[in-house]
Amino acid sequence: MYLHYHGFSYIHYCATNTMGLFGVTQASQPGGLFGTATNTSTGTAFGTGTGLQADCFIQDERLRIFALLAGKPVWQLSEKKQINVCSQLDWKRSLAIHLWYLLPPTASISRALSMYEEAFQNTSDSDRYACSPLPSYLEGSGCVIAEEQNSQAQLRDVCFHLLKLYSDRHYDLNQLLEPRSITADPLDYRLSWHLWEVLRALNYTHLSAQCEGVLQASYAGQLESEGLWEWAIFVLLHIDNSCVREKAVRELLTRHRQLLETPESWAKETFLTQKLCVPAEWIHEAKAVRAHMESDKHLEALCLFKAGHWNRCHKLIIRHLASDAIINENYDYLKGFLEDLAPPERSSLIQDWETSGLVYLDYIRVIEMLHHIQQVDCSGYDLEQLHIKVTSLCSRIEQIQCYNAKDRLAQSEMGLQRLQRAALPLPPREDTARRCHL
Repeated sequence: MYLHYHGFSYIHYCATNTMGLFGVTQASQPGGLFGTATNTSTGTAFGTGTGLQADCFIQDERLRIFALLAGKPVWQLSEKKQINVCSQLDWKRSLAIHLWYLLPPTASISRALSMYEEAFQNTSDSDRYACSPLPSYLEGSGCVIAEEQNSQAQLRDVCFHLLKLYSDRHYDLNQLLEPRSITADPLDYRLSWHLWEVLRALNYTHLSAQCEGVLQASYAGQLESEGLWEWAIFVLLHIDNSCVREKAVRELLTRHRQLLETPESWAKETFLTQKLCVPAEWIHEAKAVRAHMESDKHLEALCLFKAGHWNRCHKLIIRHLASDAIINENYDYLKGFLEDLAPPERSSLIQDWETSGLVYLDYIRVIEMLHHIQQVDCSGYDLEQLHIKVTSLCSRIEQIQCYNAKDRLAQSEMGLQRLQRAALPLPPREDTARRCHL
């Protein structure tokens, strides 16, 4: 009867003092109905009830509310039992308990975080009353992460890291952007990369260069493995170092740019050049590399020209295309390449242009002039100028460097047969005939 009477009195007192459950909820809010006075009075009543062993007659849910009102996260009951207000809460709610109920209304988030960290980092199990801020995919799984002393890479939820960064602007970003703080897949860098870009836009730039490089390369590789290589280029374009950025983009283009033109490839190329502002020369250079791998000399020369590599284009034409064009009398094909290389701003950058490419171009022009003269009447002056050009051209043809038997055959055709056959209807000149014969 004694315990029953005093237990009833204790319950009646607490319920009356807090105006029912609604009053409890209102009173427990910062700056609520009763404020600090409520915590003090509730704590006094709770202590009295515990001393009288009346707490055994109260439901645990109500005891947690009373402990919360008293500002006590853990309360020792009379029957060697504890009431823990955070025992059935996840880490976000546990943190909210500290911020809203266990601290004054004017307390900062930094102070609430410190108090919460003490709640789950205490070395003694008896003093640890809140759960660790595990990532969402581990919450409720029963997984327990061992806390290593002085460890700088403990597994924490990304939201917890963001709160720490809010409290301390110089907080370690390496932990925050760790994929395991977001997802169970340690190789999934999607949210980590996007989060880093948001933080960088907010002027959080103290991520180490090594970690930033790993983040950029890993996410780009992840997109590339899914076939989204054009979006991988978008990621690589965010690299700060211009040299590293260009090298990475060029290498990725080389791996994926195909020679076969399809509507899909055109759409991707348009996206790269117009949306991402990737220089078209980089794309053509990647195509040239692909053409070289497939031994397509024509496309390789064409792509090298579009990429602005005049010297390499000229060298390829002379070594692999010019002789075939001369032997097969495919002059228009060869002339198209050489005339595009002939402007001074390009030819001045080409090695051996005067003794190689220009000789072939002049030869084709002389052949065209000879055909034209055969069809129309020309003055003696025009014929004289043509003989001078033919004489000069014969000596220059002899200086062309030959690399194989095909080159020597083309040189022979240019130096003797073609010119003599073309010039046969023209009035002969003794010095010209002698030089061509030599």
